[in-house]
Amino acid sequence: MELPPDVLYYIFVLAQAGVSEPRNVSTTVSHVCQLWRAVAVHASILWTTVTFDSDRSQFDDEALFLERSRDASLEIEITGQPFDTPGTSTVRLRAIIALIRPHSHRWRVLKVSGLPPRVFTMLFDDLRSVDAPALETLVVAQQAWTSRADWAFRPFESGTPSLRDLRLKKVPWDFTAPLFNNLQKLILDGIPGRARALDAEALYTVVERSPELEEVHIWPFPTRAVEAGEPLLASRVPPIRRDRLKKLHIDSPATIEALLSVVLAPSLLRFPPLYHMRPALFPVICRLNPLTSLRELTITGPDGPDPAFDGLVGYLPEMLRALESLEGLNFYYFDFRDRWLRCLETSCPRLKQLALTGCAGFTAESLQRVMAHRMGAEEMQSLNTLWIVDCQGLTMEQDLQSWLVANLAYLRLA
Repeated sequence: MELPPDVLYYIFVLAQAGVSEPRNVSTTVSHVCQLWRAVAVHASILWTTVTFDSDRSQFDDEALFLERSRDASLEIEITGQPFDTPGTSTVRLRAIIALIRPHSHRWRVLKVSGLPPRVFTMLFDDLRSVDAPALETLVVAQQAWTSRADWAFRPFESGTPSLRDLRLKKVPWDFTAPLFNNLQKLILDGIPGRARALDAEALYTVVERSPELEEVHIWPFPTRAVEAGEPLLASRVPPIRRDRLKKLHIDSPATIEALLSVVLAPSLLRFPPLYHMRPALFPVICRLNPLTSLRELTITGPDGPDPAFDGLVGYLPEMLRALESLEGLNFYYFDFRDRWLRCLETSCPRLKQLALTGCAGFTAESLQRVMAHRMGAEEMQSLNTLWIVDCQGLTMEQDLQSWLVANLAYLRLA
């Protein structure tokens, strides 16, 4: 009994969706029998992944995929393997460009990885004049920097109106390029030391041009030092609201804090794992940007004597009350001044994990009162995990330690 062609079609599509190498499914099913071949050849969606990843002088298979894909959207991938043979790079790159350029209006995904630096610059110089109106994802990952210090990565100068996902590694980007418009996800990895320094205002322009931005990941990059007397970012640009921004992972606390002073992000869930919020940001969270969706936060005290600390720490209770979704909170070398720990009795209703590392200005009894108050309040989540590490001068009687053990799922004292 033969399966109907439409059933075979859906089986092929499902099989292709479940593997890491979709083109293998296309090739395999088209060589089983006459019926399977007829169905596969006419199923354009099976031929839309075109990958250049072999050291060959001819690209007949890739040309066949482009032909059979007809008018379907394409995923194009170019790796460094076609350029492994010395002396052939230019010829092979021109052959690849000649194949894919006529189909640029169908590109949905373009991935480029591991190209020799000269091939890389040649390819993207050519792509400057290419129109890719349907391009949604651009992933470029290089292993080495181009040696041309004056060269800039600016493909698709006419614009990429559909681009939502941009990921660049070891690429000399330029925030003024049209690529950085209307993004949902931005990942920049491995910014060179010779690149122009990234300041918060440059990144603000990208956020401003991307109303639906959801994720920003940037690491590592040189941060431009703030000069004496320079106006703060909030005094130079108007605030904007980004309701869909959930992840802000930037390898610079100063840049994060500058952005939060002008970018309202009520849906923000997480900061980078090693990010420590400083007291200078407390008034911003209270007055402008309550992070009501934030799940985890580390707060650090000043590195040394700070005359402004007493004024800033007064915002702590109000700031913590704004963090309605917070589940994990770590205070790092923070002085509670014998009173500020109490604000946890009535704030952060979902808080489950509390860590105190190198902290001062609190007692074991005050910590017990906080826990007991939360346990007795219906609207409060009881703490189940407590870390107390390197808190000098803290003494804890055996009875109190036993009480903590009985009321916590995990307790660490060190």
